[in-house]
Amino acid sequence: MWKPILPIVGLILFTACQPELSTRSAPIYISEIKGSKSERIEAVTKILVTQEPLPSPLKNAYFLEKKIGDNRLGPSDYVSFSMLEVNPADLSAWRGKLLPLKVRPDYVSPKTLPDWWVNPADYSSLELFKLRPYTQRIHGWIGIDPQTNKIYIYTFTT
Repeated sequence: MWKPILPIVGLILFTACQPELSTRSAPIYISEIKGSKSERIEAVTKILVTQEPLPSPLKNAYFLEKKIGDNRLGPSDYVSFSMLEVNPADLSAWRGKLLPLKVRPDYVSPKTLPDWWVNPADYSSLELFKLRPYTQRIHGWIGIDPQTNKIYIYTFTT
């Protein structure tokens, strides 16, 4: 009769002895690819080509990722923001492999808006697409701004 209850009691006692676990929020880590333009382009290209080669070289690139959690007491969640700049003639090659989104998601940005991320006013003019094949993540979008030749990528895990 006591055998099924013992693990539950043990878990309660363990949790009670760890008060900071219940009051502590998950740690947040922010990483950004920095360096010269060529170093950023090289690093961001490596992140994106895990699926397949890019349809054109990048003229500029930025990447920022926020990790919530430490993978010790449960999994971590990730939110990432990227900006790619390509030649105007290359935008059609990028569009050629992408599927349009049917519903426009709400605008999102990093907590501190970097100067390279799309602003709320310009977000409404982006052409939005699904992430595949340029990222392994399934949540988020790719936005193309044909006026500036910039491609914005927002991804998150749940």
